[in-house]
Amino acid sequence: MATRGPENRFEVRLGRMRSPSGHERVTGFLKKVSRRGGRSRVRSGRTQRRTSAASFQRRVMVKVSIVRMEGRGIGAQRQHLKYIQRDSAAPGDERGGLYDRDGREVDVKAFEIGGKDDRHQFRIIVSPEDSTHMSDLSGFTRDLMSEMEKDLGTKLEWVAADHYDTGQPHTHIVVRGKRDDGTDLVMPKDYVSRGIRMRAQELVEIELGPVPEIEGHERFARMVRQHRLTALDRQMMRGASDGMIDVSVPARRGQFWRRQLERARLKYLEGMGLADGLGKGRWQLSSGAPETLKRMGERGDIIKTMHRAMANRGERRIDASSFYDPSAETAKPVTGRILMTGVGDDVADRGYVVLDTLEGKTAYVDIGSTARLETLAKHQIVTVTPPGQEPRTSDITIARIANGNSGRYAPSLHMADDPSARPEFVEAHVRRLEALRRAGHATRHKDGSWSIPPDYLARAGAYERSAALSRPVQIESRSSLILREMKSAIGATWLDEQLMDDSGAGRTAGFGADVETAKVARRQFLVQQGVLGDVSAEITQTTLDDLTNKDLSEAGRSLHERYGKSYSLAPTSGQLRGTYRGAIERPSGKFAIIERSKDFTLVPWREVLERAHGKSVSGLIRGKSISWRIGKSLGIS
Repeated sequence: MATRGPENRFEVRLGRMRSPSGHERVTGFLKKVSRRGGRSRVRSGRTQRRTSAASFQRRVMVKVSIVRMEGRGIGAQRQHLKYIQRDSAAPGDERGGLYDRDGREVDVKAFEIGGKDDRHQFRIIVSPEDSTHMSDLSGFTRDLMSEMEKDLGTKLEWVAADHYDTGQPHTHIVVRGKRDDGTDLVMPKDYVSRGIRMRAQELVEIELGPVPEIEGHERFARMVRQHRLTALDRQMMRGASDGMIDVSVPARRGQFWRRQLERARLKYLEGMGLADGLGKGRWQLSSGAPETLKRMGERGDIIKTMHRAMANRGERRIDASSFYDPSAETAKPVTGRILMTGVGDDVADRGYVVLDTLEGKTAYVDIGSTARLETLAKHQIVTVTPPGQEPRTSDITIARIANGNSGRYAPSLHMADDPSARPEFVEAHVRRLEALRRAGHATRHKDGSWSIPPDYLARAGAYERSAALSRPVQIESRSSLILREMKSAIGATWLDEQLMDDSGAGRTAGFGADVETAKVARRQFLVQQGVLGDVSAEITQTTLDDLTNKDLSEAGRSLHERYGKSYSLAPTSGQLRGTYRGAIERPSGKFAIIERSKDFTLVPWREVLERAHGKSVSGLIRGKSISWRIGKSLGIS
């Protein structure tokens, strides 16, 4: 092997930057790093990767994502800051918190306001493999950010939080997307993918020193039986040709130990069904081996999360059925109490909940965007349902009417097709078209009609499947109260609905058992309140209606002073006109406040009302349903 001469020695010298963006400085740093740890030539002309010190580097995992701040980006970043602050910690279970270069007293609100005009911001996760041996993760992070400022040629505005809630302590960093001169901060692609990691590894090695050779061998040996994608796998896969790995070639001098581990790992992968031995030291990896190993690693992390959620709750079996898969043919709605919420994938911005279900099992649910965590809390009772991934019934009706009218749909055509259709039913179809129009799947005309493309149903199905990527499940909150509060609540609670349903009798584990116990206490309370004659009396819909009216009357009394008007029960049919003033949470559910000229009333809240705050609204009441129209006038009718 050719030896390196003095001209190839490498030493980092951080001088003055040579361009306003810092790009030349960073590029130069990366070129030098490549020369130090990249490929070296041999006399035969073949190249080989250095395997001495580089084999046992102090590895650091760095993930960087760029968050666009326009649209929903600001809200998503605000939620991310809440998450990293809430779950922050310090060694020894001490309280953590957000910190910056100057200390822990970070004004999060000021950071959010300062970044509202950023084009983008950066989320960075830094996880040193040896973080458990480091003396001060916060000090390491400040040193890393200082090095990044030198490389990028600008001061950075950032906040960070250390997380010790997993077996691998790590740090979350949020960096504003502005340089100190007010221009947009742009990090070169190579610096994002390699440069930050290189800087971090250097800092860890300065603190802990080089990895001893025996320790490096042990680290690789532990990878042989791991159910995740390991560094050993990645190294073998980089040298694979169409998934075929050949370990019959003699190992380079000093690397026989690695070749032994590679053979042992491939044999272990064969036992897992991810590789086939072809003989003579050749192995064929299955086409999905890398992705399968990655998913297995994620599942292992999930199991650890579930065990933390189930701490102090007795023995509970966790198996394949513990992972809620909404895409499975057998998937069905599941109701449970939230044991834990969190972020499963910080970079992909995906959150999760762990449920203690009515069936006494534990369920891990990927809920998609972390923004959904804002409305979810520990002990909350929710029902999770698989999303629709096919065209809706309304889409089929729209396509049928359009096919019979030269590709046109209009409310008048709908009424002509189905004279029995109620106006609010037709309006629901129009709202559906509005949603698909925003996605480019329908065209609205000035006369209120619509052009429907011939492949509308295929587009509607694709729209549903696309929505399912960010919202893989539908989540319905069953009550603003937790279970113990429902026992003595004045109102029609979710627990009362369970009293009407005897299907849960005999539940003996977990949340289901707690519900059965709470039902007994609830019956006794209702008897004390005179709602039931005795504990064996039947719970009917009339019982629930009476409880709701008692609840709303109590709410009306509390709102009387605010509006200076009396409360009146809403009509059970016909028109309801007034001004939408907001919503309140009650034991019986969420209700909209509708103010009228002489009084106000409360009706079940619907999301469509939120864009009508302070506006006149008109609702057509039929039984339990209300169809709303939003008016332009701000007066009270």
